[in-house]
Amino acid sequence: MPLRSIWTSFNRQRPRIGRFGYYMFMFAATVPIVVSFNTFVLELAWIRGASMYPFLNSEKDHTTREDVVVNLKYNAQYALQRGMIVTFWNPLRPEAMTVKRIIGLPGDVIKTRSPYPVPTVLVPPGHVWVEGDGGERESLDSNVYGPIAIGLIIGKVTHLVWPLHRAGRVRWWEYAEKIRSHS
Repeated sequence: MPLRSIWTSFNRQRPRIGRFGYYMFMFAATVPIVVSFNTFVLELAWIRGASMYPFLNSEKDHTTREDVVVNLKYNAQYALQRGMIVTFWNPLRPEAMTVKRIIGLPGDVIKTRSPYPVPTVLVPPGHVWVEGDGGERESLDSNVYGPIAIGLIIGKVTHLVWPLHRAGRVRWWEYAEKIRSHS
């Protein structure tokens, strides 16, 4: 009801405010909606670097163009599965968003790679093991900082938007079988 009275009052004063005032009001009313949608539902994310090569940034050697993906933030920490590509706050640089593939879920025993200090690790409850598709040299992942807390996950990569010739849904489940074996 209060919104209706504000809108009615605004429409009565519209001739005095003019066209510019009307557009400014509409802009000011739209900004909180857009910001909330971007913060809590989904956003576009630009993928830099080669850690997810060849799945993302597959043209890294031919162009400086970055892949653009849809990062779904709504319920991002729920229904996680092996093979999903997720975005999370980097444990070593908390201000940076990182994108990696989930390799292990809570309770999985993972065969680690260098530089992780032990050959196998049990993923603790409330954590996941993430790795880049780019191999040992190209990726700073759980082999560097260990399992990440599920609470650090901020989104799931659902669609590739750019480059246009590769645009479409991210078919992460097709890569779940190709994940490096875990015990």
